[in-house]
Amino acid sequence: MLTFLIKDLLLFWRDRKEVLTVIILPLVLVVVLSVSMSGIFEEDQSMNFDLSLGLVIEENQEEAIEEFEVSVTQSEQIPDERKQELIRSAQEAPPVELLTEFLTGPELEDWMTVQTMSRNEAENGVENGDLDASLIIPENYTAQLLKTLYLNEGSEHALSFSAEKSSFEVDMVHDVIEGFLEQMNLQYAISASGSDINISEIQRPEGGTEMMEDDQSFTLSIDQYFTLSMGALFVLFMASTVATRTGVEKREHTFNRIALTNAPGFHFLFGKTFATFILSWLQILLIFIGSHAILGVFSGRSFMFWMGLILMASVYSFAIAGLSSILTSISLRLKNPDTANGIFMAIIMFFGTIGGNFIPVYVLPNWLQEIGEWTPNGLTLSVLMEWFQFEDLSILWMPAISLLSITLISILVSIMLYPKRGETS
Repeated sequence: MLTFLIKDLLLFWRDRKEVLTVIILPLVLVVVLSVSMSGIFEEDQSMNFDLSLGLVIEENQEEAIEEFEVSVTQSEQIPDERKQELIRSAQEAPPVELLTEFLTGPELEDWMTVQTMSRNEAENGVENGDLDASLIIPENYTAQLLKTLYLNEGSEHALSFSAEKSSFEVDMVHDVIEGFLEQMNLQYAISASGSDINISEIQRPEGGTEMMEDDQSFTLSIDQYFTLSMGALFVLFMASTVATRTGVEKREHTFNRIALTNAPGFHFLFGKTFATFILSWLQILLIFIGSHAILGVFSGRSFMFWMGLILMASVYSFAIAGLSSILTSISLRLKNPDTANGIFMAIIMFFGTIGGNFIPVYVLPNWLQEIGEWTPNGLTLSVLMEWFQFEDLSILWMPAISLLSITLISILVSIMLYPKRGETS
């Protein structure tokens, strides 16, 4: 098998045009695409929202508190010594006042503007697009809420949140409000149980920017994306290149002469498989190192980052070698080498498209994205992008095992497809 491995490597090395194409073309494409499409991704990807919320308050808070006081005073379920404490808690921290202070407080003022208005104004604003959403506090909300929590006798007291269309920003506003209400209700419930707690000191949802140790950018720049994408794509083409050479060897009767030497047939197959691995591994590392030398795409990265990069490049090269072994067996079975080359190119183009190497994967339908995650190039690109952002070793293990499984399955399939003596077309 070593003889066939050396043969394939020497044949590749003697084709100077192919060698230059493998080395130079990916780097040229990375540089050209990075420069020409640099405007696609902005350097600042921070979330700068300017959301508008219409707040409608339909109840009279003083009357609601007075109604609750009367209910507490007349209740026979609450001990007399607790009644004044509950009334004082409701007076010091009315629910609507707490909610209004939270919505207009410093935690949210940087990304959301709250405007108090009537129901009609809020509904028209949402419908016309002047408001992102509206929050309506219905009449008698406070009294019903406090009666439910303290006396177990209230009725429906839900707020009304509405938006013309769903979006990430609107969902975020809804979740923030819902989180605050859940915390407020919890604090009231704890207070109703007799615990010593200050309702006015509700633990509000906290936000902001947290600086992490060894902080890395969570956004890929355009040159980083194309380095990873072109690296995975051109290695994918290596499988087709090696399989195409099989057709040439069959046309020139090289394969027949090898068969006449009575050499084990699988040595020919495995020679090409390991040759593909070596060529793929060298190519993807040259793309990464060359892109870094030209564009500095991996500047400031740690030694662990490079080890993870080399690990994924290695297992990806194994998967490409397994794919190449299948294509080699198919090439030996097909009569017309041109037909085989067309099939191989169609397979590679399909893998490259759904794997996100030609276009960003998010523009594809969801079902194609899911299929693309099971292709060797799609899985590798996804993992490398995640590794680039987080450098967490736990990210690599399962994809690496998946790629090695693909390799093993591919080799088994290629052995099954490999023609027995006298079966080549």
